[in-house]
Amino acid sequence: MVNSQTPDYQNEFSQFLSDFSDYIRFEKGKILERVTDYSPVSTSAVLAKLHKISGLRDLPDMSSDALLVDRLSEWLINAPPEQRELAGLNIVRPEAGTHHIPGRYPIFYDFQNLDIVLHEFLEAGASLSGRFLDFGCSSGRNLAVLDYAYSDSLDLYGSDPSAPSIEFVRETLPNVNAVTNEQNPPLPFADGFFDFVIAKSIWTHFSTTAAAKWFAEISRCLAKGGYFFFSTHGPHDIASRIIRNIPSPRYDRFAGDDHWTRDSFLSAAIKGLRNDAVFFQPFKEITYQGDLKGVENAVTDDWGVTFLLKDAVEALLPDDLEIVRYRVARTASRHDSYIVKKR
Repeated sequence: MVNSQTPDYQNEFSQFLSDFSDYIRFEKGKILERVTDYSPVSTSAVLAKLHKISGLRDLPDMSSDALLVDRLSEWLINAPPEQRELAGLNIVRPEAGTHHIPGRYPIFYDFQNLDIVLHEFLEAGASLSGRFLDFGCSSGRNLAVLDYAYSDSLDLYGSDPSAPSIEFVRETLPNVNAVTNEQNPPLPFADGFFDFVIAKSIWTHFSTTAAAKWFAEISRCLAKGGYFFFSTHGPHDIASRIIRNIPSPRYDRFAGDDHWTRDSFLSAAIKGLRNDAVFFQPFKEITYQGDLKGVENAVTDDWGVTFLLKDAVEALLPDDLEIVRYRVARTASRHDSYIVKKR
């Protein structure tokens, strides 16, 4: 018999999975673990350049399937240093102290998530040329691929509040215009400057106050007709944490409760989505979040973990930004993606 004072998390989670099923991706009866329904946009462009370089050995064949990223990544892992040097893909992951999120493979470049971002842009009707900003670029994993594949068509910029990350970008990617920004707007760019902006796993951290401020700032910097990609945590991400327990962070590091467990935290997140279409909790301390360790005078008031329904996103966007494409569980196979366009 269940104690009436003990929360029935199992029943609550089952009801959540049922009620929010339209916002959770399952494949063959299992929750989605890896996105494969996209074209390898940047990976194909990189591989096409590699095939033109004399002296490279054992390159994977060209193809149009999403698993092309696996074959290119495995080639990079196994290639001798002189082959990576000849290929021009010899950036190694930064040492501890410079923010870097490891991907599926132990390489610096993030081919897969960038493929998905560019696929979404193309599906929204964009043409990949013009000024391109990676907002929250960290140590430049996306920018490195863009610089290699699209240096002829894209003028690349990166911004991040972490000074060590930006310094790494400047040292390794001289073709990229990299700047350090503050935790609050503005950015050091003119009105209408960019044709594209991406922000991968940035609005997954903002409070609604910060989210609204930065949406307005991105809109200011975006040209009319420009495109903006960003990702959020949504119901699918909560479902992943329930079913797969991935990711499994230290929930006790978030504010709101001194004794968060995984189940109590996710229960609170579900209630937040049901009642307000949003749930946010800041980190208790700067040291708990790698993104902020290199930020001068950083604060966590508006930075933590955030879950948003599409209704909440629409309410936070300024009137001149229109959602033209929304997909569940895209980047990192967990985060919902949005493409908005400047009217």
